[in-house]
Amino acid sequence: MQDHIPFADASLKLEFARLRTHIAGHCASLFGRERVEQLSPSPMFALVRDELARVDEMQALIEADDAPPLDALEDMRPALHRAAKAGSMIASEDFLEILRLLIAGRKLKSFFAKRSERFPLLGQLAETLHEDKLLEFHIDRVVDQEGKVKDTASKELRMLRREIIEKSGQLRRRMEAILKRVSEDEMVMEELVTMRDGRMVLPVKTEYKRQIQGFVHSSSASGQTVYIEPTETLDLNNEIRDLQFAEIREVAAILTDLTDRLRNAVQQLLHSTTLIGELDSLYARARYGHAVLGASPKVKLDGALSLQHARHPLLLLHKKMKDVIPLDLVLGEDATTIIITGPNAGGKSVTMKTVGLMVLMVQSGIPVPCDAKSEFPVYSDVHVDIGDEQSLENDLSTFSSHISRLARIVDDAGEKSLVLIDEIGTGTDPSEGSALGAAILERLTHARAHVIATTHHGMLKAFAHEQAGMQNAAMEFDLHTLEPTYVFRSGLPGSSYAFEITRRHGMDPSIIARARDIGGTQSDALEQLLAEVERQSQELGIRLRRTEQQEERSTALAAEYEQKLKAMKQEAKELKRHSLEEAERILLEANATVEEAIRGIREEQASKEAIRLAHERVEKTKAQVAEELRELRPVSDGSTGSSLPIRSGDEVVMRDSPATKGVALSDPVRGKVEVAFGSLRISVGLERLQRVAAQQAKEFASTQHVEEPLEKNEIDVRGMYGDEAIREIDRFLYQAWTTGLRRVDIIHGKGTGALRQRVHAYLRDIPFVEEYMIGEWNEGGSGMTKVMFKND
Repeated sequence: MQDHIPFADASLKLEFARLRTHIAGHCASLFGRERVEQLSPSPMFALVRDELARVDEMQALIEADDAPPLDALEDMRPALHRAAKAGSMIASEDFLEILRLLIAGRKLKSFFAKRSERFPLLGQLAETLHEDKLLEFHIDRVVDQEGKVKDTASKELRMLRREIIEKSGQLRRRMEAILKRVSEDEMVMEELVTMRDGRMVLPVKTEYKRQIQGFVHSSSASGQTVYIEPTETLDLNNEIRDLQFAEIREVAAILTDLTDRLRNAVQQLLHSTTLIGELDSLYARARYGHAVLGASPKVKLDGALSLQHARHPLLLLHKKMKDVIPLDLVLGEDATTIIITGPNAGGKSVTMKTVGLMVLMVQSGIPVPCDAKSEFPVYSDVHVDIGDEQSLENDLSTFSSHISRLARIVDDAGEKSLVLIDEIGTGTDPSEGSALGAAILERLTHARAHVIATTHHGMLKAFAHEQAGMQNAAMEFDLHTLEPTYVFRSGLPGSSYAFEITRRHGMDPSIIARARDIGGTQSDALEQLLAEVERQSQELGIRLRRTEQQEERSTALAAEYEQKLKAMKQEAKELKRHSLEEAERILLEANATVEEAIRGIREEQASKEAIRLAHERVEKTKAQVAEELRELRPVSDGSTGSSLPIRSGDEVVMRDSPATKGVALSDPVRGKVEVAFGSLRISVGLERLQRVAAQQAKEFASTQHVEEPLEKNEIDVRGMYGDEAIREIDRFLYQAWTTGLRRVDIIHGKGTGALRQRVHAYLRDIPFVEEYMIGEWNEGGSGMTKVMFKND
């Protein structure tokens, strides 16, 4: 998506370069920053669609806290171009940067290859990155981490450097002996052996220079010191210099050979710099989109432009999201031309620029701060007439430059054009300017171009109302505070509120009254009518919002009362159940008394008929109480019975995990029940259990299964989306807790920290988690979280 001439002027007028510079700040490499700065709108639908799809994939990576390994790379392209020439040699420092490029390309290629199923477009882009481990090996064998040639680069170099070190040590010891001797006679400025022209020398006072035999290399700036190489060290110094020259030749030979190895890969490496720049650019655009809650909207070949909750991208650079009023606008559905009117500084130009800048962004492959349901047709060109371009050199006035641009727009604009005109018809006689503006807008409307124009001319408001394909719109104005609200409203024209704003700024009321008289009653009546329409519209809007708020409160209260009523009914049932259970207990005790009495009667030879009748009465009473208890118990509808008492042998489920089923092995003791979950037996509090109704217990019996035992006490959720990761962690934590583990580890990676924050927010609400903390430095640091369970 390279530069396209039809968008160049619009990009300049709408400050697209300023936005690109901001996005480039998210890049890791110079190649990425260059690529972002080169972004330009494309008129090709397929290119725009594919570029936005790649940005979407990169944004999904960011949301999964799985950022690609993009490194800060220096520009090694000049060195690569030099290496392409036969017989050339590049510096060891250049090889270090080329090695970093090779490693970065290999890591990125591997990263996207592992994720190619989920992110196929990025995987396809990264698969052509150059990978050459053999070249990496040869460079690493020669160059150290500081860009210097290693001693081990060749046997000859190792021998030369070892000999240089040995000879230098001998020379230094000899020089120090000479220095000690002459310093006793105070012939030297300081007791220090120094270097001049790569040779060891002594700093001798000028007046003693003839007393020391040797070669004078130079003198100090003050002339008080001369630097002498003693005669007795000349041969040893010469030997060291010869070795140093040999070292230079050997290093050159090594680097020349390494350059020859590099030469065949130059073009592939240059291609890798381009691909890394593209991936870095996509990452920067995705990060920008993530920061402004942006989206890649639906793009289409033609049709209406629909913006939903759009915010001006440049305003978001220095304002908070809540401080920028969102824009909802449709252009090209009922009308292809919108004329926006309203007071000065009311937001007309900002609205128009928001539309234009977002079109440039979308067609450059940049996510825009608006709802994902927004729709953008792909325009072939964007024409903008904003601002004053008067020129003294070309003898162009404001009006002349304005008309000159409009003439070009009328000639060039077509059905796939977007045209933005600020203050059409200004700079000349209002009546003539209005008529000229109406004729221009009519021509553009007939050409089916999408047009947004702003104006203060009342004649254009009436003209737009009467013309097919045109629509009035206004920027809302608060009549109570006499301040703009910056809210866009389509369908009705707006007033300029010149007199109201003038009065607010302290103008003499008599001047305003006289201005109304001079302006004429017809014009004043139209403005008052528009103001009245605006006032009524605002009042209706306020009433609508109040009605909606009241409806929301009523709905909330109804739900609250319904919940309370349900709770009261349940409480009444509970009270009655407790009463009946108490009655059952009394009846059982009475029954025992009756049985005891019957035994006494039998022992006393009472009639069998009397005994039978007494027993039947007892059984009938017991049956009646039991029937009433059954009627009070909730009927099973597929859910677990929260009010059923739990006894030994009952089917039970965990309240916070209904899919985990078990069997009560004991009656409740001190608020706890021993439960078997498969082969696992644990003691669980009654408040965390629910008894399964008889009908569903049979269904559970057929689906009962035993959880597989945990193989390890950690879970790795790197690369997962937030919701997916939480589901896996939820299943893992419960299984670990029921197994009896005391601690587990969650590996979520570092990245942007979004996934870690989501995990910590989830852990705060888990009742059996005692505490959690990030790992120590040797455990993974902020890339993992340690979780400790409660003892009970």
